[in-house]
Amino acid sequence: MSIIVQSTLTDAEKTKIIEDFISEYETRVQEECGHALDALYRHGSYAFGKVNLDFPDLNYLLVVKKGAHPNIFLRHGQILREMSNVIKEKAQVMVEFRPNRYIYPSKNDVGFEISIDPQYIHAEDGVGDVPFGWGWVLQGSLDTRKLVFGEDVLEKVVQPPLTTEYIIKYFPGCYSHIWLPLERAPVQYKMPDDYYLLLHEAYCVAKMSAIGWGVNLAMTEEEMESKAWLKYMFDKNELIPFYHERYDEKTAKNVEYMLNVRDHWMEYKHDTEVAIRMYQVAYQIVMALKVKYGQICHDFFSSGRTLK
Repeated sequence: MSIIVQSTLTDAEKTKIIEDFISEYETRVQEECGHALDALYRHGSYAFGKVNLDFPDLNYLLVVKKGAHPNIFLRHGQILREMSNVIKEKAQVMVEFRPNRYIYPSKNDVGFEISIDPQYIHAEDGVGDVPFGWGWVLQGSLDTRKLVFGEDVLEKVVQPPLTTEYIIKYFPGCYSHIWLPLERAPVQYKMPDDYYLLLHEAYCVAKMSAIGWGVNLAMTEEEMESKAWLKYMFDKNELIPFYHERYDEKTAKNVEYMLNVRDHWMEYKHDTEVAIRMYQVAYQIVMALKVKYGQICHDFFSSGRTLK
């Protein structure tokens, strides 16, 4: 049963709400947390002004100074809670630290939702073969970063080139952070009231998997080198033919379902059947990626090649 809360906001009004939220968030972070941060960045397509007014998704990187006091996290949490409360008559704010923790939103559903993902990273962790422990998806954030304030410390971070050997070495550990929380998600929420939160988390896992991980797993070395995957970040409709060609029809249909949920978010938000189906789709996408990884390993080692 779908319970649709229709927003009466115009696109201009939604844009104003988003812009005001962004402005206040960035100002408060700089004023109240700036002393403990090396930098604040926007990243992803949002950094280039591409915001879906029906499902705005704001992505930030907070670079925490070495030796910063733990109060920085308490203060930042309070900023997000206060802002979510102030805006609750206009929009429901979904705070998430993808993929590890999804925060309970205010219960005031007004038919308009803003998602914000403010990731903490520490400059001293941006070294080695897997800077910040992210894996190759870090390159997307490095390439799309836009400095809000502070020093551009990420300019010095080097993500090793994406190669088949890099995938074989580091995919399992890095990708496990994406899919392991999904298996535990149904226990976290209070059903049936929280099915929309399960829908949200499952959608996020499917999106991260399909765009950030699955595309690169299926690319040639030449495509990896030229960063051909970037176009799928900016034009997600290209994903369906890509998955048809490089995976299979079932996985392509699952990706198509994920994009359909994105495009009809408020219509599906409280539909229990859609939530369950989205959860199944997300897990099936995860499994497809793990099968693809197995194929990569098999082809690599059966050819007589060895890891350096």
